[in-house]
Amino acid sequence: MGAKKNADAGNLGDVLSLDIDSLSIDEIDIIEDIIDGPLDQLAKPGARKAKLLRAMAVVIKRRDDPSFTAEDAGKLRISFKQKPKDPTALSE
Repeated sequence: MGAKKNADAGNLGDVLSLDIDSLSIDEIDIIEDIIDGPLDQLAKPGARKAKLLRAMAVVIKRRDDPSFTAEDAGKLRISFKQKPKDPTALSE
């Protein structure tokens, strides 16, 4: 099982989506444990985001696989998608 889980951790087909309003108190606690501080510290300019991304991945993946670890999350690939430009907005 461990080998399959690790192989799946890097699956490019995985899309992680998190609605901050859907988090349980336990999930917020997990995130704050992984980032070693309060969530709001990450809103500061220049704050590093990798720990937050790792923590969010752990929370999301543990909903389906309670054995998913922070180390497994490090193997996930992420893709930042830009929002399409509003065609009705004035160009600068």
